[in-house]
Order: sequence, then structure tokens, then C-alpha cells
Amino acid sequence: MITRNKVSLVFVALAFAGITNAQMAFDRVLQQVDSNNLMLKALRQKLEAERIATRIGLSPGNPQAEVIYQWGSPIDIGNKTTISITQQFDFPTAYIYRAKLAKGISSALENEYRSKRTEILQKAGLLYADLVYHNALLVELNRQLKNALVIAQSLKQKFEAGEIGVIPYTQAELVYHELNSRITQVKLEQKSLADELRALNGSVAIAIADSVIIVPELPDSFDSWFGLAEPQNPELAYLKSEIENSRLKLKLSKAEVLPTFNAGYASEKVGGERFQGIVAGISIPLWEKSNTVRYARANERYMQLLTDDYLLSFRQSSQRLYSKVKTLQEITNNLSQNISSFDIAGKLYLALQKGEISIVDYYTELNSYNSIKERLLEVQHECLKTYIELTRFAY
Repeated sequence: MITRNKVSLVFVALAFAGITNAQMAFDRVLQQVDSNNLMLKALRQKLEAERIATRIGLSPGNPQAEVIYQWGSPIDIGNKTTISITQQFDFPTAYIYRAKLAKGISSALENEYRSKRTEILQKAGLLYADLVYHNALLVELNRQLKNALVIAQSLKQKFEAGEIGVIPYTQAELVYHELNSRITQVKLEQKSLADELRALNGSVAIAIADSVIIVPELPDSFDSWFGLAEPQNPELAYLKSEIENSRLKLKLSKAEVLPTFNAGYASEKVGGERFQGIVAGISIPLWEKSNTVRYARANERYMQLLTDDYLLSFRQSSQRLYSKVKTLQEITNNLSQNISSFDIAGKLYLALQKGEISIVDYYTELNSYNSIKERLLEVQHECLKTYIELTRFAY
């Protein structure tokens, strides 16, 4: 009993180590793409520029200075010189809401950048999944090729000794060459995927050596998973920030329909007389700002409805992907258990050596076994890609 427990602990440790190593390799790929991708570098620079742009217009307008020199007629009344310096001010609350809106827009821009970053990193993650799958498929095909070579060599010896006819030997040779062609095709696809990942990584190559497809476990409850995933969604965060910004725009539009003020200094000199003093004025926006409040209120309602629709869609699509991952993991576990429970390949080879089955029966049964193993890789591949799509906002 103690030995069995120790063995179980070893298997658990190995499984955990495999998941950890796979996660580290996956994270390494995303980190490199995050640092090297040229589009992300451009988007980061654009974000910095747009952040600066949000601060434009927060200060009062420029002061206005004016000098007027007029000649008198008749000459004996003298000349007239007028000097004025004025500054216009909006209603004080307008400056408060503009400053808050600038911060809100900056936050929305950050979430917009994170959303675009997610698209690029998801693409890198899917390329990683494809490469790991092709690595695993290559390992499986090489195993089949090695086995086919042993069979072909064995049948060649029997053919040359006159123990069997040419058909079994020819069939074995055909299987061997067909596997070789499949391996060549997989290697070509590997190169294509590696080139695509290198382009995504700013022309810096990333070596993907993983050949074991491992999908981390999800929480048993979708609601618990969604509760953690929702705050990580930059698209949803962007919409929520836009709702808050639309509310600030509504408050700002209300402040902007209030009167604006101007104040300053004026001096007027006529002949030997001089007048000077302060200037004060008020501008009442009767027409210029008409309908701005109505527009801002309608836009706020629009952003709220858009966010509600997105949240519903996000939850439904996430639940679909979550269920798909769970189902594929269950299929994967069942296939793995069935494969490991029966040593089909070994038993078939032993039966062939003893003459219990023909070469045709051997390859028929072996192809079924190989198909199951390849099917397992396909399901694992699909499961990993679905998991990456589901958790795309976690990186």
C-alpha cells in the first residue's frame, strides 16, 4: 500500500512538472512576442501620443491683447490710443469635468491597447499550440515509421528466404514510404508555422521543442471561472470606461451651456486725456451649444446598451468555450485510458511473428490503433486551442 502511494505521488509530481514546464514555455513565447512584435511597439507609441493628446485643451484659452491707434480729424482733437488685455474663462465646473474626462479617456485608450494586444498574443498562442501539435504528431509518426521499418525488414528477410510471397513484402514497403511522405509533409507545416511565429515575433525566431500537449484544468464551476475572467477582459473594461466617459461628457456639456466670462485691463488715451480700468464681460451660449446636452444624454444611453449586449455575448461565448474545453478534456482522458490499458501494438506484432495473423490483418488492426493515437493528438490540439481562446484575456 505504501509502495502504491509512492508510485501515485510520483505520477502526480510528473504530471504537475509537465504542466509547469508547458506553461513556462507558453508564457515565454507570449513574453517574447509582447516585447518584439512591431505592431505592439507601434501601438504603445500611439498610446503614449494619445495620452498626451488628452491633456490638450484643459487650460483656459490664450489671453487676447489688442492695441488700436487712431488718427483724429480734425487734427486739433489729437490721436486716440486704445490698449486692452482680456482673458476668457469657462464656468469653473467645466474645467473639473474636462480634467476627469481626460483621465477617463486615457483609461479607455489603455484598455483599447490591451484589447489589440490580446489579439496578437492570442494569435501567438494558437501558433504555439499548432507547433506543439505538429511536434507531437511527428513523434507519433516516427514511432510508426520505426515499427514499419522493423516489419518491412523482417518481411524482406522472409521474402528472400522464400517463406512469403511478394505481396506482403510490397505492402510493408508501401506503408513505410507512405509514412515517410507524411513526415515530410508535417515538417513542411512545422517550418511554415515557425516562420509565421517568427514574423509575429519581430523576425526573431522562437524554438518550440514541446511535444506533449497539456491543457490546464478549469474550475468545476463556470460561474466561479467567469467571476475571475470578467475583470480581466479589456474589451469590457473599455466599454465600461466609455460609459463613465459618456456620463462625464453629459456633465461637461451641461457645464458648457452655462455662461462664460472674460476679464482684463483696458487703457484709452485721447489727446492729453487718459482713461484706464478693468474689463468684464459675460457670454451666454444661446445657440452655439444647442442640442449638446441631448446628444450627450443619448450617447450615454447608447454606450450602456452596447455594454449590456457585449457582456451578454461575452458570457454566452465563454460558456460555450468552457463547456467545449470540459468535453474535450473528458474525451482526451477516455482515449488516453483506453490506449494505456491495452498494449495493442505489442500484441499485434507478437501475433504476426507467431503467424497467428496475416500481414493484411496486422496492418488493418495496427492502422486502427494508430488512428486512435492520432485522434487523441487531434482532440488534445483542439482542446488546447479552445482553452487559449477561452483564456485569451489572462495574459
